[in-house]
Amino acid sequence: MHVLRWWRLRSAAFVAAALVAALVAAALVAPRAWASAGTGAPGRACSGYVGLTFDDGPTPGNTPALLAALRTAGLRATMFNVGQNVEAYPDLTRQQVRAGMWIGDHSWDHPHMTQLTAEQQDAQISRTQDVITRVTGATPRLFRPPYLETDEGLRAVELRHGLTEINADVDSQDWNNATADQIAAKARELRSGDVILMHDWPANTVRAIPRIAADLRERGLCAGRISPVTGRAVAPGHTPAGARTAGRVEDLGDSVRYTWPGVTFEGRFQGSGVGIELNDAANDYDVQIDGGAPVTLRTPGRTTHWVTGLGGGVHTVRLAKRTESPWTPGEFGGFVAAPGGRVLAPPAARARQIEFIGDSWTAGYGNMSTSRDCSASGGINPNSNADQTFGALTARALNADHQLTAWSGMGMVRNYNGSSPGTDFRTYYDRTLQAAGTAAWQPPRTWRPQVVVVGLGINDFSTPLNPGEPWADTAALAADFRAAYLGFLAKLRLRYGPGTSIVLTYPTMAGTPLADSVQQVVRERNSQGDTRVSARHYDNDALGLDLLGCDWHPSLHDHRLLAGALGRFIGTLPVRW
Repeated sequence: MHVLRWWRLRSAAFVAAALVAALVAAALVAPRAWASAGTGAPGRACSGYVGLTFDDGPTPGNTPALLAALRTAGLRATMFNVGQNVEAYPDLTRQQVRAGMWIGDHSWDHPHMTQLTAEQQDAQISRTQDVITRVTGATPRLFRPPYLETDEGLRAVELRHGLTEINADVDSQDWNNATADQIAAKARELRSGDVILMHDWPANTVRAIPRIAADLRERGLCAGRISPVTGRAVAPGHTPAGARTAGRVEDLGDSVRYTWPGVTFEGRFQGSGVGIELNDAANDYDVQIDGGAPVTLRTPGRTTHWVTGLGGGVHTVRLAKRTESPWTPGEFGGFVAAPGGRVLAPPAARARQIEFIGDSWTAGYGNMSTSRDCSASGGINPNSNADQTFGALTARALNADHQLTAWSGMGMVRNYNGSSPGTDFRTYYDRTLQAAGTAAWQPPRTWRPQVVVVGLGINDFSTPLNPGEPWADTAALAADFRAAYLGFLAKLRLRYGPGTSIVLTYPTMAGTPLADSVQQVVRERNSQGDTRVSARHYDNDALGLDLLGCDWHPSLHDHRLLAGALGRFIGTLPVRW
């Protein structure tokens, strides 16, 4: 709803709604198979999907009549409910859910949100989120601002609640006394992916439903769900199930979030094109079709990125997160097929699995640069690609699924130059979303890597100790490093079992205790009977590393050399592939 007249108009609507109330008894029954009018039932192809939305409910008289009309027409829609109405009429809200509708947040009492303080905005949203969750058991992912009024401040509050703002591509004008014919005519403006604004309470909106359904059917369009990733209409049953990942992700049901670098998603589809649903303004991605040359997406934002013009038949698609974003999750909503095509079951998981744990060397910090000073070429992110690190290259050479659990600047007990005291890599290793959330990652039963490669210690020893740090000297730091490393290995061994080979890697760092400390840790584990712990020294000179990446980091040339050396070393281990 987006004009001040809405309260007056609603009063008339309560009376008019009685004209269609007779539909309720026939339609509000136990869920049945959706009719083919607008939801893409079996046997009917959908050339696209549109989002039907209804604001301001639920209300007695109006909501049951609207639900009856939608069910009779075989349509599903998103109901942007007002929190105080949900609290007053919880049974009507549950009727909406039972009728197959999706529920969105429309504020607590429909104020002009942009005229409120941030605290007041937060209260409007959080109260509505809480009551909808309590009544339905599901927390909304979508928010429509009253009167469609929004600004950057409000969007920041929405983001804190994990909400995607939904406005409208088409305004039905039902709030403005539009006739049923006029409402249906506005709906004819919808194109695939579009969202239309309608309301719970006008009687003419209910009368327009059969005509809207008939028009959608005639044009090959179906009523769809609004993706919280892109804000566009997609197939009702669309989830990221069409993609496979070995990475650490937070499963939101209809999308997944992630922060660790190098997370990849693989899928298969049939047809001439594929869409990739993303909501990420912080990271860069590479997209590959059928194993071809990757195409880079720079901070794509909220979008469906389409790859079209492909030949018919079955294709593969691969999406890889190139960059680090410890504080800012990316969100992936899945792959969608172009009209006439379909998403197929994803590729099978590979039998081989490797986890790479480390810092900037493992994450691919500045590895695509050809100059140690990256300031003139866009900085670190545009010059980084986690999918071209020694870990990703090693995994592909061995046909293994992999994880990159890496964070630049982090150490085992001390971060680069003593930064962020009180935290270190171990603080975040168990988390799904690094610094963006504290929830612990629960490894699925299918993730049991045969090899774990650990590369930590560069940041612990690469800079001198600063006054005020908790170590009296480097010897004390090295002792803490070794003790922490042993504890970390005990955790890995407990998690993955005795059969996993664990390789501790380290580069040449003359004048520091890194090499001796790592070797001592290996000897200690071996003396305890853990013979599957070993060390691999990356000899910078012998390998021919040029360190031409940003800030003296390994370049792409170096990562290829490191991958070759590591792959050969893994080949000597008693790995049970």
